[in-house]
Amino acid sequence: MATPVQIAKVIKSALDDLDGENDHHAFEQLCRELARRRIASNVRTATGPVSAGGDQGRDFETFRTYLADELPFAIGFVALASRDVVVFACTIQQDDLKSKFKSDINAICTQGTQVDRVCLFATGKVSTRVRHDVENWAKGEHGIALEIFDRFVVAEWLAEPDLYWIAQEYLHLPAELAPQVEDSEPVLPEWYVELRADWQAVDRQPSNIGDMFDLRRGLRHAVPPGPARVDLDGWLTLMTRLAECTPDADARLHAIYEIVCARCRGVADLRPAESLIRSFMTDVELSEDPSLLFDASVLVQFCVIAVGYGHSDLAPDEVLGWVPQLRRQVDRLLGREWGSNTRAGLLQVAVHLALHVDFSDAEFNGSATLAEIDERYEAITGAIESGTLHGFFDRDPNVSLVDLDGGMQRLLELVELLPHAPVYPIDALSTVIEIHTPVLRDHPLYRQVCDGLDDAVRRQEGDAAVGDRCRQRATSLLRADRLLEALREFHQTKVKWFHGDTYYGAVRAIANIVDIYSALGMYLAAKKYALAMGYLAHSSPDRSDREFVPMALFSAANMDHLAGAWISSARLAAIAGQVHLQLAPDAGNLERHKYVTEAMKFQAFTTVIAEQTRPEFMPALRDILEHSLFEGLIRPTETHDSAPRTEQQWTDWLSDRAGAPFSDVGAERTITFCSLGVRWTVHCQNEQSTVLATEDFTAILQILLVEFASLDPVLIPQDVDVEVRIYQATDPPERDHYTRLDSELRRWLLLLPDAPQTDSGVETGQSQALHLAFQVLIGNSLLDQEQFSHLMDEAARNGLFHNLEIGRPYQELARLHTEPTPPLSDSAYRPLANPERPNPRAGSSHLRPCTGLGPGYTEEKAHAILSDRYDVLPRPVRHTLPELLDDERVRALFLDLRAQGWKDWHLLCVVMNLTVQARIESRHGPLTAGLAGQLKDEIFDEALRDEQLDDLYLPAEKVTREAMEIGIRSVAMSSLRRWGLELHHGTAIADPVVEVLNERYGFWTYDIPHADPFHGRLAADS
Repeated sequence: MATPVQIAKVIKSALDDLDGENDHHAFEQLCRELARRRIASNVRTATGPVSAGGDQGRDFETFRTYLADELPFAIGFVALASRDVVVFACTIQQDDLKSKFKSDINAICTQGTQVDRVCLFATGKVSTRVRHDVENWAKGEHGIALEIFDRFVVAEWLAEPDLYWIAQEYLHLPAELAPQVEDSEPVLPEWYVELRADWQAVDRQPSNIGDMFDLRRGLRHAVPPGPARVDLDGWLTLMTRLAECTPDADARLHAIYEIVCARCRGVADLRPAESLIRSFMTDVELSEDPSLLFDASVLVQFCVIAVGYGHSDLAPDEVLGWVPQLRRQVDRLLGREWGSNTRAGLLQVAVHLALHVDFSDAEFNGSATLAEIDERYEAITGAIESGTLHGFFDRDPNVSLVDLDGGMQRLLELVELLPHAPVYPIDALSTVIEIHTPVLRDHPLYRQVCDGLDDAVRRQEGDAAVGDRCRQRATSLLRADRLLEALREFHQTKVKWFHGDTYYGAVRAIANIVDIYSALGMYLAAKKYALAMGYLAHSSPDRSDREFVPMALFSAANMDHLAGAWISSARLAAIAGQVHLQLAPDAGNLERHKYVTEAMKFQAFTTVIAEQTRPEFMPALRDILEHSLFEGLIRPTETHDSAPRTEQQWTDWLSDRAGAPFSDVGAERTITFCSLGVRWTVHCQNEQSTVLATEDFTAILQILLVEFASLDPVLIPQDVDVEVRIYQATDPPERDHYTRLDSELRRWLLLLPDAPQTDSGVETGQSQALHLAFQVLIGNSLLDQEQFSHLMDEAARNGLFHNLEIGRPYQELARLHTEPTPPLSDSAYRPLANPERPNPRAGSSHLRPCTGLGPGYTEEKAHAILSDRYDVLPRPVRHTLPELLDDERVRALFLDLRAQGWKDWHLLCVVMNLTVQARIESRHGPLTAGLAGQLKDEIFDEALRDEQLDDLYLPAEKVTREAMEIGIRSVAMSSLRRWGLELHHGTAIADPVVEVLNERYGFWTYDIPHADPFHGRLAADS
């Protein structure tokens, strides 16, 4: 089977062989067919790939959707403002083509007929220099645009499956050489058939914005010529019904816009929609939404084209009068303060309106059949798919725009704003500028605008490519169950795709991040990202992304349930249900929206377990869930024969990582989770502001723990208890914002500011929460300050601070209830508890503490430490030790400890410490912690001094099993510094520290060959 390259090579050879009058005539017919099918009358082609960053499938579809709406007006622009006259010519001459081209062009342009463009076909090879020279000459000499297609271009086109028949017909090439046509897709895609069947149901009534986007998907597929166009009337009927009946103003305006687009593009008759158009223009005056205002600008262009083609009875003056009306509205809005992304959207509308063609003096007496409109759209669609948009349109450079200077000034403002408006869709702006280039390029601001846009595109395309690679890696890691590595890649995807043209990909990456945090048992971190996902979907430049808002809210409600906050989960699920009814397409179809079914399972657990273990909770649950999607769960149920489960049975039944049910009732809100070998408990007063600050702190702590899981912070495996209190930001406490409540237990009191309404205050609150989370983390780490700082630097390089950033403050995202006191927050209520097996019982296997050798451990260092011990330790007890070994009880104790795994250096260390302590106390009295600090130098000197015969010996009765076991813990604690480890913020219970030293630093296992410090006394007795 011949490849396209081989086929093109044969075609080029056939073109080379053309000679004589008959061959010239055949080539002329070939060019006519090729021009008719490959080149539209109002466009020209160029080469170059489509650059679509991020999620290729979605981004290309978004790009194409935009162009499907926007580019037709450029066609209308050409059709009404400057209908081009294009002349095609061809030659089979092979030599001196430059002179031949000039001669042909002179002949064409001196006949007294207007010519705007000439397309020349040649069987010879045309060099780039000749092509440019002739193009520039034609522009300067005759003021025309010129296209030259040589044998390479012609052969490449004719090698396409749908055009090869032209070569077969006029070049007499064999049919067997025809390129293989790939199997075509089904006539109608499966998704379309399913969507159509769904909306053909008798009881289907579109009602909300989600339904509008659902209908839009089917309507837009039915607009182009093809098998779906027979359904266009049905889709238009449904969309019109929505526009006329929905109480949602946004849904109505979007529906009208879609109706106008579909009628202009697929019906060529705007008359049935004219009353809707007028209502649209009236209602949009109340809108501040940039996307709706941009739709209004485009809709006016549709109407102008329809009037110009005779497809509408709207008066030209009425339609043209809408442009200044919209411009005044947008100018008023731009006079106010907005966020950068919203302002960018408004500037785009201002630019678009200013760059409308000025038709005030035009004669509206054109015409176009539906077939002609289809032909022009087909050319544009083909150009989109093949990436031939560059230089796609030639226009009359003398065409008049509504306000070129004003448009360019707004365009410059927009380009300068792009670095600060990450979600603005740059591709759309690039396309608009590219289309308008012929009439913009002579403006003084054009170069400045293009330079700024080029910089923005470079930034975005670079980020998009990196983001796509991160997504691919993340997907592979997720399949391999490497959650921590996949999470890091998805975080990078989120950051790199946080642009207007890849915004959907960023939202989808966040959905993956939610799932991974949930799988890790970090439910507050997952909730934080779920709420952020809802906010970002609601803020998306593509309004159809709002369908993801209820998904995000349901996910946040599920995270509350998994964390144990079942009342909060019910309240959030009820809100999510309301949003679902407003935004989700086909909201009642639970088979389609499985996330609703999942949420129902969680709320069903809540009601059943409350009925069986906490019936006093049911009135509050009924208040929350009635008049919601979950109302059926609170209706009286039939009594079943099976006995209800007890509180202990239900808590045992829960997942090991699930929090204690109803942990958000009572006077105190408690959040507990397990990570890195530590059970973390965070609690606070159960009132809204304190709970939100506590949830934010916990989410930050969980994100830190997940990031540090792969960095080995060497945490003490000891429970941590954190109490959070809030203060007014205007009245900060005089004392520290964190306090260690117990010298040994890991108990903390943290003071956080209540979330103020000012951005600067919110930033201060977030910074304070992060600082305190770091203090709690380092307070439980054995790494010294320098090592922990290196770990923080590495976490920062891995993107930690981007991971903590979710777009808006948590308190703002989570403040979905206005009641300052949550339901059931009275001290009379209590959560479910299981003292024997408290929930959660375990953490994720991916968040186990690191094992193996600890940071800083080497055999060489361990050998050096023990060599030093065996050299130094015997000196302060060289007389005491033989005396002790004379005691049979002491010898038996030492032998027993040896059998338990004690090394000689353990015994020596404890005996030396007991001896030094006894001597110091004989001089200064009982050795308290304060006194030990004062006598540090004396104790140190005593530990290094060779014992003398007249020194105080340690009495044998002081050497007890209890004293030895306490002493070895003291030895372990004092050995931390030898490994670059330390205790922060006070002391600690020794056993967990000894556990770390044993598992990571060989405390109980490592020894070296050494001289017997007991001179065989223990060996003989054994």
